[in-house]
Amino acid sequence: MRQIKINSQEGNEILTAQDVKDYVRIDTASDDNLISKMIIQARIWCENYISRDIISKNRTYYLDRTNGIFDIPFAPVSSIEQVSIDGTITANYEILGLNNESIELDQGSAEKVKITYVTEGINDELVKQAMLQLISTYYDNRANFMEGNFSEIPTSTIKILTSYKAMFI
Repeated sequence: MRQIKINSQEGNEILTAQDVKDYVRIDTASDDNLISKMIIQARIWCENYISRDIISKNRTYYLDRTNGIFDIPFAPVSSIEQVSIDGTITANYEILGLNNESIELDQGSAEKVKITYVTEGINDELVKQAMLQLISTYYDNRANFMEGNFSEIPTSTIKILTSYKAMFI
């Protein structure tokens, strides 16, 4: 069984309430709290869709067993803090991949592997645009009714994020 735990969030949101208000053309401060929540919701949805962190996080990944090589979820990885096998801390591993997304254990197969690491996060204009489109959809469709055609996730958001999508999960 594989499990991933977020220990802490290292970075800040890549969008502000003002960024969203400018994009959606909102002139009042009355929805600032709602918009801030939507920013978090959109970021989490995008992170889960692409299997990568938009905001840098400290994570722990648990594996019951491995053949000695495994991918690290939500890479790219900026640093590895600790790797332990069956409760014993080990430094016998090699980091692989262009984005430090894989680990090879020197000893080969192992059981009860635990790795604690920090991800880099993604902060670029395309991800911001995808999030703005998603937040705009959330904002425009926050009532219990809708008119016309409505897709929960805008097609343009999915198209933008597909190029970032990691095939880990």
